[in-house]
Amino acid sequence: MNEITLLRTYGPDAPEAPPETLDAARGRLAAEFATPPSQRSGVPARRRTLLVAAAATLVAAAGATAVGLGGGSGGVRPGGQPAGTPDVVLAAMKTPEFPVALRPRPATLAAPTLSYEPGRFLAVYLGHDGVSDVYLSVYDHEPPDGGVASRRVAVGGRPAELYDVRLPGSPHTVEVMWERAPGQWMSLVGNGRLASEAAVLRLAASVVDQPQPVPLRVRLAPRGWTLASFKDDTILTLRGDSPDETLSVQVVERRDPDLFHQVMGAQEERPVRVGGRDGRLIRASEFWFLQTEVPGGAVVNLQAPLRLTADQVVAIAEQVSMARTR
Repeated sequence: MNEITLLRTYGPDAPEAPPETLDAARGRLAAEFATPPSQRSGVPARRRTLLVAAAATLVAAAGATAVGLGGGSGGVRPGGQPAGTPDVVLAAMKTPEFPVALRPRPATLAAPTLSYEPGRFLAVYLGHDGVSDVYLSVYDHEPPDGGVASRRVAVGGRPAELYDVRLPGSPHTVEVMWERAPGQWMSLVGNGRLASEAAVLRLAASVVDQPQPVPLRVRLAPRGWTLASFKDDTILTLRGDSPDETLSVQVVERRDPDLFHQVMGAQEERPVRVGGRDGRLIRASEFWFLQTEVPGGAVVNLQAPLRLTADQVVAIAEQVSMARTR
């Protein structure tokens, strides 16, 4: 049982494997060889800067080492180090949850989609009429007011600021911002028919503590990497040691029958098994690209740096899940 198998077997939610088990796995891994691959030719803009409300939590897990795709002169990454050099350790990762919800959620609003970017954790409730939406943000520091006049109101007995924004050429919006709990700041924006003081204050009063998991989750990643962003439940990006080193997962509508010719700089392709499901792994000139299905039937694309080995890319893909509904 190599270290990749060890991660799959003892995964993020299982008890930590004892040191002797990991040492034995490393010893056996050194004697393994890779099979040579087949080859082929070939929502309204916000006016505030919000601060982070949640971040990814990393916990230690077994290290991962494997032999990647071989052959070809394109297997050298910048700096002269061969692609797939086993210098990356994988670790379990916990995707953050949006901490609150609207309860009850108005029948006129769809279930929310969740997004995160540095400084902002956002739930977007789209209106069935196409215009009456709600943007609910959570952050951990009071943001600046952006120079927009406000007036004092109250939400749940706590002081709040109400902003009625009417700018030429922009939709009318009403926003209320308040410190719901020590260190937890909230912003709720109403659009369309919900752009009124009464509607926004009513919705703000319905905010309750109810964590909402992000449907797209990555449970294994290079150790020390952090969440860079996710958007609309369908795109998630992690960041490594440098800003330009990223790993991204995206949900797509269907498999691409000619994936090799759609990947920029594609050099080699081979079939792989990802958790018992078929996948296609491509080594491009500057990154790995893998397309496969995840439990539930969603098709995902995973793009990762060449610092990772082929087996590590597959191992990460095996820990991707997508819940279509909440």
